Amino acid sequence: MIENLKKELKNLAEEKYQKFSAKLTPNTNNILGVRLPILRKLAKKIATSNYQVFFKENDDEFFELTMLEGMIIGYLPNDKQKKYIEKFIPKINNWAICDSFCCGVKNLTKDFLEPYFKSSKEYYLRFAFVILLNYFIDSDYEYVIEKISKFNNEQYYAKMAVAWCLSICIIKNYDKCLKDIQKIEIHPWTKNKGITKAIESLKLTKEQKEELRKIRNKKSS
Repeated sequence: MIENLKKELKNLAEEKYQKFSAKLTPNTNNILGVRLPILRKLAKKIATSNYQVFFKENDDEFFELTMLEGMIIGYLPNDKQKKYIEKFIPKINNWAICDSFCCGVKNLTKDFLEPYFKSSKEYYLRFAFVILLNYFIDSDYEYVIEKISKFNNEQYYAKMAVAWCLSICIIKNYDKCLKDIQKIEIHPWTKNKGITKAIESLKLTKEQKEELRKIRNKKSS
């Protein structure tokens, strides 16, 4: 199966898209250049047929094969996802695979996420925080803010995920989050980056953005 799929992916690849994707994902040297909607269509097809064969044979030779695996897991019924999620997370080695994967996996519990918040690995942390911003901000804002306040890691893609998460907290819970970010300790870089990302949003008023600029420009403790 996997060899036939590799041939199909090569036929679907676009040189210009490969170059575009390679620029967005530094240090990822195995990108063919297959567009995401095409991968999603393939993933959905495999998920409803012979996904177990794919999981067994997948050697992750290409970026797209790893991306496909993450997408396939997201298309599986919830009761079949967990064991594959745990096996997949160590394969995450760039932000694109992480974020695409996180969009598909739902109903993860706090207990499941906890080891990843405690990890020092860049993409374990990114995975945990992208899950938070996708699924927990509306239902458990206090838990999200608690995790943001405990974050202390200097790896870029982990920090960016936390900043992104904070920005969504600000946008969705402006008044409460504004008070929180002034009274709790937050990693200085992620705090300012999160505020900057919130300011870039079209969902806040000019007055709100000006208020945020004053906080962002203050020296972080």
